[in-house]
Amino acid sequence: MNNSSDENKETSKEEKLQEARNYLKRLLKYRPRTEQEVWERMEEKGYSPDVIEETVDWGLEGDLIDDRLFAQYFVEDRLENKPKGRSVLYKELLEHGVDSELANEVLDEKISVEAEQERCRKLAEKRLASYHGDDVKAKYRKTLGFLQRRGFSKGLAGSILKELLFNDD
Repeated sequence: MNNSSDENKETSKEEKLQEARNYLKRLLKYRPRTEQEVWERMEEKGYSPDVIEETVDWGLEGDLIDDRLFAQYFVEDRLENKPKGRSVLYKELLEHGVDSELANEVLDEKISVEAEQERCRKLAEKRLASYHGDDVKAKYRKTLGFLQRRGFSKGLAGSILKELLFNDD
């Protein structure tokens, strides 16, 4: 009688593992995920820690969960769809569970100084065009704050704004 109870527990655990693996596959259909994100989502779904651990291990071994791939995807997506500066991207990667060293590596690969300057310039030009009745100082102040909130350094944003607002070449 004890044997059948043990077999039911094992079958139940295998069923839960298969269900968890299927859930992981569904999660990954939309976009890559970090290991931390997978843990959090599976905990929210009510999976037990041992099922989550086995599922995450299975995902890591099968290269389904890859923090580097997530970081590369994330940075490319942000740069394309919602341009931000390096510091904000770094912070967002950490919030998603990417290791700080890996975050820096990916940002170094994906963001050149020239590209960062160009993104900052385009955002500044777009924002400045929306301030019609403001004086130059107000435009500078407002746009500088906007660019800093987007993760561009004060020095970079300030130099680009000075060039755009005060150089009448």
